[in-house]
This record gives sequence, structure tokens and C-alpha cells, in this order.
Amino acid sequence: MFAKRIVTAAALIALTSGAAFAQAAAPAKPATTPAPPPVAAPAKPVVVAPAPVAAPVVAKTNLNTASAVDLEKLPQIGPARSKDIIEARTKTKFKDWADFMARKVVPSNAETAIKDLVSF
Repeated sequence: MFAKRIVTAAALIALTSGAAFAQAAAPAKPATTPAPPPVAAPAKPVVVAPAPVAAPVVAKTNLNTASAVDLEKLPQIGPARSKDIIEARTKTKFKDWADFMARKVVPSNAETAIKDLVSF
């Protein structure tokens, strides 16, 4: 009887711990690596428009006070024309552009070349 109990107990233990009563094991999930954090697109560079460049301020040449060297820096004016301008202003100072043109100190092509570069 004792042996019968041992055999029954052993059978009971085998059944409860064995595959017969074991629950089917869930299939092992493959190890997944965590998704990498989303990569942000590189920021677009900010394009700053260059500041508008102002035209250089050119000091006007005063025909009543400029030296011969200063007059020769004007377009179409060379040593002979600068001498003519100095002689004409020695008699009477130039009043304005109309007075300068009326005296016919320089030819018309030189007048148009220096018109915006001179003052009186």
C-alpha cells in the first residue's frame, strides 16, 4: 500500500509538472530594438538679403573755387580746358549752370559729361 501511494504521488507530480497539463508557451517574440528617435530635418538656413548699397556720395567740384588739378579730374576736362575754366571765372564767377553754358567755356560734349559733377 505504501508503494502504491508513492507511485500515485509520483504520477500525480509528473502529471502536474509535465507537458500534459502545461499551458502552451506563447511563441517567443523576437527581441525588438526600440525605434530610433525621429531625426528632425536640418533647419533651412536663413537667407538675409544684403542691405541696399547706397551710391557713393561724390563731392561735387565747385567750378568757382576748384584748382586746375581738381578740374582735370572731371571727365572730358584736361589741362587746356581747366585753364579755360579758370580764366573765365577770373573775370566773373559762374552764377549757375546756365551762366556756365552761356559762356561757352568748354564744348557741349564736355558740358554734358560734367553737368551732374559740378556746383557753383
